Amino acid sequence: MIKIAIDTGGTFTDYTAVGMFQNSEPKTVFVKNLTDHNHLAQGMIAGLKKLADAWHTDLETLLSETEQIIHGTTLALNALLEKKGAVTALFTTEGFRDALEIRRSQLENQWDLRAETPDVLVPRRLRLGIAQRMDYKGDILKVLDEQAVRNACLKCKAYGVQSIAVCYLFSFLNPEHEKRTAEIIREELPGVFVALSSDVAPKIREYERTSTTVLNAYLTPVLQDYLRTVKKELAQYGWGKPIHMMMNSGGLSDTDAMSSFAVRTLFSGPAGGACGNEAIGKMTEKPYTVLADMGGTSFDVHVADSKNQLIPQSKIAGYPLSIPTIDITSIGAGGGSIARLDESGRLLVGPDSAGSVPGPACYGLGGTEPTVTDALVVLGLIDEDSFLGGQMGLNKKLAEKVIHDKVAAPLDISATEGANIIYRIATEMMADAVRLVTIQKGNDPRKFSLIGAGGAFPLFAANMMDALHMKEVLFPVTGPVFCAWGMLGATRRCDFTRSFFMEKGQWDPSKINVVITDMKEEGKAELGRLGVPENEQNFRLTLEMRYIGQHHEIAIPWQGTFTSESRDALEIAFNRTHESIYEYVETDKEWEIMNIHLACVEREKENTRFPFPENDILLANRTVAGNPFGQTGEISVPVYHAGDLTGNGTKSINGPALINFDYTTVLIPAGFAGKSVKNGVLSITKEGAEA
Repeated sequence: MIKIAIDTGGTFTDYTAVGMFQNSEPKTVFVKNLTDHNHLAQGMIAGLKKLADAWHTDLETLLSETEQIIHGTTLALNALLEKKGAVTALFTTEGFRDALEIRRSQLENQWDLRAETPDVLVPRRLRLGIAQRMDYKGDILKVLDEQAVRNACLKCKAYGVQSIAVCYLFSFLNPEHEKRTAEIIREELPGVFVALSSDVAPKIREYERTSTTVLNAYLTPVLQDYLRTVKKELAQYGWGKPIHMMMNSGGLSDTDAMSSFAVRTLFSGPAGGACGNEAIGKMTEKPYTVLADMGGTSFDVHVADSKNQLIPQSKIAGYPLSIPTIDITSIGAGGGSIARLDESGRLLVGPDSAGSVPGPACYGLGGTEPTVTDALVVLGLIDEDSFLGGQMGLNKKLAEKVIHDKVAAPLDISATEGANIIYRIATEMMADAVRLVTIQKGNDPRKFSLIGAGGAFPLFAANMMDALHMKEVLFPVTGPVFCAWGMLGATRRCDFTRSFFMEKGQWDPSKINVVITDMKEEGKAELGRLGVPENEQNFRLTLEMRYIGQHHEIAIPWQGTFTSESRDALEIAFNRTHESIYEYVETDKEWEIMNIHLACVEREKENTRFPFPENDILLANRTVAGNPFGQTGEISVPVYHAGDLTGNGTKSINGPALINFDYTTVLIPAGFAGKSVKNGVLSITKEGAEA
C-alpha cells in the first residue's frame, strides 16, 4: 500500500508517495506543481494525476492502492496575510471589547517610529460587549444576560457576519457562559461558525487568548469550504477514507477536527519539514541539525536538538497565537521574493513575493518585478531547460531585462552585477535567520549540521554555511519536497492545555493529578476517535512554570504522577532548565505552576519512508557567473547528476561544480567538496573542516 503527502505552498504544491504499488518493490516518488490559488482543490487533483503518471497508472487506481493521504496547506496563512478571512464578530465581557485593539506594547519595535501594528481582524462595530462576569476563581459574579446575546446576534445578522469568536474573562476556568452563548448563537444564527476561547486556547492571558480565538473564527470558514471541496473532488476518484491534516504541533489530525480549528494548521507545511529535519538527523546520526527550507515564498528555519519541545506561544503576521507550535522562524526570502530599490536607493529583497502567478519574470507568465529566481537564472545557476525537472522552460532574456530595468540601470551596474547583489543579500538574510535560532538562543552554530531543503536553497547553502562557520550541509534528494516527505513520518496527535495555578508553598500533588487524569481521558477519547488503539497511545506531560513575578513561563517536561516528594525534584528541573535558557537561577525566589500541557500521541512506528529514488549519472558543463563559486568573471563548471553520488562516501566531487537533483540544483563553491553520506543524502564540507 501507498502513503501520499501533499504540501500546498504559496508558489508550488509538493506531492510525495511512498510504498509498494501492486506488489512492486517499495519506492519513493515525488512531483511538484505550480499552486493554482484560484482553484486549490482542482489544482490538487491535477498534481495527484501527475503523481499517478509517475507510478505509470491512473488516479483511481493509485488511490485504490493508497492507505493514507496527509495534507499540509498554507490556505489559512494566505487568508490571514491577504485579509481574506470570514466576516467576524467578537462577543466579549462588557467593558473589554477594545482589548483586541489595545494589544500589548510591541517591545521588538519600540525604537521604530514608523512601526505599524497589524490590522484588527474585527472592526469595532462588531466587537460586542455582553453583560456577564466570572471571577479569578471561575465563580459567577454576574449571570449571563441572554437577551444581550440575542440582541448582538441581530446586529451580526444585519452586518452579514459569517463567524463569531466568544471570549469572556476567566472562561478558561469556567466555560459555562461561553457554552451557553454558543447555544444561543446557533439558535439565532444557524450556519454561522462559533469559536469559543475555552475550546481554542483555554489558558490565562486575556489578549493572547482573544487573539487566538479571533484568528480561529476568522480563518476556519475559509478552511471548511476548502476541505469540503477537496473531499468532494477526491470522492469522484473513489477516495472515501479520512484525510489527515498536518498540524502546527507536528502531529496529525483529520479534516473533521480541523474544520473547527483552522488556527492549528497555520504552520502545517513547515511542521512537516521539522519532522523531516529530525528524521534526517537520526538517519545520518547527526544530533544537532538546523533545517533551512527556501520555498517560493518564504524561508523557514527549525532547530532539532536534544530538546525538540513545542513553544506554548508564538506570533503569526504580528498576531499572538496561544497554542502549542513547533518553533519555526520564517522570513520573506523565497525564490519568488521581489528585489526593489527603496526611496534612498538601497536594494532590498522581500518580503513581497511574486507567487506562482504571475511569478518571476523568467516564468513568462507576465511577471514584471525582479525576483531571486530571476537573479539565479541570470547568474546561470538555474538551467533554462531543466526547471521543474524539465516540465517548465524559463526565459533568461526576460530575467535579464527586468533586473536591468529595475535594479541594474538605476545603480549604474550590469544585469549580472545586479543579480549577484540580489544573490548576496538573500544569502545574508537567510544567514541572519539561522543566527536568530542559534546564536540568539545560546546555541553555537558551529556544532550544527545544516539541512538544505526547498527548490532554491541548495544554490545558497554552501555559501551560507561558510558565513556561519557551520560543520556541513546535508541535502536529501527529497529536499525539493522536504515538507511533504517529512509529513510521511508524522503520527496522530492531540494536545490539551489547562491553566492551573499552584505556588511552591501550596504544593498539593492530588490536585495536579486530578487535572492530568481528566486531560488523559480526553486525550484517550480523541486518539480513539482518530483510530489509535489504547496500546499505541503515549502521553507527554509538560508544566509551564516561572518564578513568581516573572512575565513568561518556561516548559518543564515531567514523567509519571506527582507525590509529596515530587516538589523538590520539580524545583531542581525548573532551576536547571531556567539556567540553561537564561544563564542564571534565583534559588531564593518562590516558583509557581501556570499551565499544564499534555501531548497525546500515537506511538512512533518504524520509519515508513522507503529508500530515496536513485537516478542515472549525467555529466555536462555550463558557463556561469563565478562570484557565487568564490571566483570572478565567467567560469565553466561541471554539472553532475545526483545519481552519481548514490554510494556511501565512495565518490567525492570537488567545487566549483553544480549537482542536479530532480527539481533543484546544488552549488559547490571552490574549496568545497560533496559526497554521499547515506543513500540519497549529499554532504558538502569545506576543505580542512571536520563534519
